[in-house]
Amino acid sequence: MHHSHLLVNVGDNPDRPDWNACRKWLRNLYRVHQRLCMAFPSAAPAEHEREAAYCRPFDAKQFLHLHELPSQSNGCDVHQTRNGENGFLFRVDYPVDAELRVRRPVIIVQSAGEKEPDWRLAFGLDKDQNDSKRPPRGNAGFLLAAPPQTKPVSIALDGDALLLSSPKQSLTHRILPGDIMRFRLRANPTRKVQDGSANGKRKRVEPKLEAHVDWLACKLGDAGEFPGSFINDERTVHENIKAFVPGWAYGWRTKYEPEQPGQRMQWWSVLFEGEFRVKDTAALKSLLESGIGPGKAFGFGLLSIAPAS
Repeated sequence: MHHSHLLVNVGDNPDRPDWNACRKWLRNLYRVHQRLCMAFPSAAPAEHEREAAYCRPFDAKQFLHLHELPSQSNGCDVHQTRNGENGFLFRVDYPVDAELRVRRPVIIVQSAGEKEPDWRLAFGLDKDQNDSKRPPRGNAGFLLAAPPQTKPVSIALDGDALLLSSPKQSLTHRILPGDIMRFRLRANPTRKVQDGSANGKRKRVEPKLEAHVDWLACKLGDAGEFPGSFINDERTVHENIKAFVPGWAYGWRTKYEPEQPGQRMQWWSVLFEGEFRVKDTAALKSLLESGIGPGKAFGFGLLSIAPAS
């Protein structure tokens, strides 16, 4: 498994949401997912000519609409079948840059398998044209403010203990049942309702904190629990969930795409931050690897944890 951090280029003035192509690309989670997929090709370009076509630079000014940013070059195979061995989860975070005192969007990608993602294929990064003072160059390299940072990570069971380790950092966290963990999760809290169709229809959870905490507690299942969260005590619920940020997330296809042209997509989005008590480490390992809830292809479900103390 690998964790990658992609620092998105939002320009010099992050207070302007339409400052450049990067912000508009980031707002369309369908396009974000498309480009991330390019780092996991089913057959990586082996020939120099094919690789050059795959990473051919382009000028964003050539496109009349930002959502027409190309997802791939013609003739390149980027469609990797997703499963437990080569799938990936991602989340867009907005941490505060301590030096600039602004929020800098970062895409966190957790990819399965032993093979490291090739971000050069996704963004056309040219290492020979990079330095510490300039952004990367190449096909869509302008979307990033710095070269991607990738590290291998390991999630394993040792009896009742869950071991989280990174060989590069020589650091191992040993998690046992009863431990209190801090967590962050951007989820799409919905439930299926019967509307007469074969698979039913998804409806967002009632927009109240208590309803969302119950949904999350149900999704955690045997992996963890919120102490006291099932007691009708609003104060106790707030003690478990430190941050609760609801909203909407979007994606869209252009009218030029043959499959469902002009389709607009909207997802109910909630960012959870808080603490939970570990119950079953095997169940927790499964959630860390597979994610939580629906909408995983569009930036939902990636669970990040760390010891509370």
